[in-house]
Amino acid sequence: MARVARSLVRPLYLVYLGFILAVLYFPFVVMAILSFQGPRGGHTFPLRGVSTIWYWKLFNPGKLTPYSDVGEFLGDYLASLQRSVVLAVITMLISTALALMAAQAFRRGFKGSGIVFYLWLLGIIVPGITVSLGLSLWFRWMDLPLHWLTTGLPVHVMWTLPFSLIIFLMFFNRFDTSLEDAALILGATRWKTFRHVTLPLMQPAILTSLLFAFTLSLDEFQRSLLITGTDQTLPLMVMASVTTRITPTLYALGTLTTLLSFAVVGAYLALLTSSLRKSRRLVEGSGSAVQARGSQ
Repeated sequence: MARVARSLVRPLYLVYLGFILAVLYFPFVVMAILSFQGPRGGHTFPLRGVSTIWYWKLFNPGKLTPYSDVGEFLGDYLASLQRSVVLAVITMLISTALALMAAQAFRRGFKGSGIVFYLWLLGIIVPGITVSLGLSLWFRWMDLPLHWLTTGLPVHVMWTLPFSLIIFLMFFNRFDTSLEDAALILGATRWKTFRHVTLPLMQPAILTSLLFAFTLSLDEFQRSLLITGTDQTLPLMVMASVTTRITPTLYALGTLTTLLSFAVVGAYLALLTSSLRKSRRLVEGSGSAVQARGSQ
């Protein structure tokens, strides 16, 4: 009976996994198909012809065609996407660097570390619209002009930084400190130990933090609503277009941004695999060096 149950676990797991993947990616397939809607087509099935005109409109914002109408939203989606990507890249670099330094401090411990940690988590707990409203009022009171980079960047860092810190603390919780001790025993300074031992071993955490911070910043809507100024990020631009009239241009945009997400995840997995291999080689090399030093 137990053998039969074990033989059924794997097929049932594969069926469950296939169902989850279908639920996740079936909307993307539908969106990709609708992005090739004909010029006179709407945003539902069946397709009224096949065309790439919606991709053309995406890359040529503001240009009218014989198929354009008065209610069509003519926003520059690619410019908003560029702003979002630039903001997300800067955010992930700052959040990862600050979180790594903070995790090192929490790892060694200091007075009041518990209070500081929970204050750090307020960026996650406080509702996003409350943060956006409060900071927009404060920026106006300070007479600071709202801009997606100057006022939007600190808000995005405030949002992504706690996630990056938690990632580093999780990795440090399983970190083998004997490798650092081995480097110190062999005569390395603390800075060289951090640079040549700790930092390479933390590459998986660094890559994970970069991915999380990039994704959270790129997709953030509530905290960007009132603090980015007139130049909107991609989520704000999409919401503005949805409130007017949905066209297949949005499906073309969604298809390209989803493919961009797949590319980012693929690059992350490739870099993660490479960093894990380097970490294993570093661990094996450190162990061999300690053994050789002990034999002497």
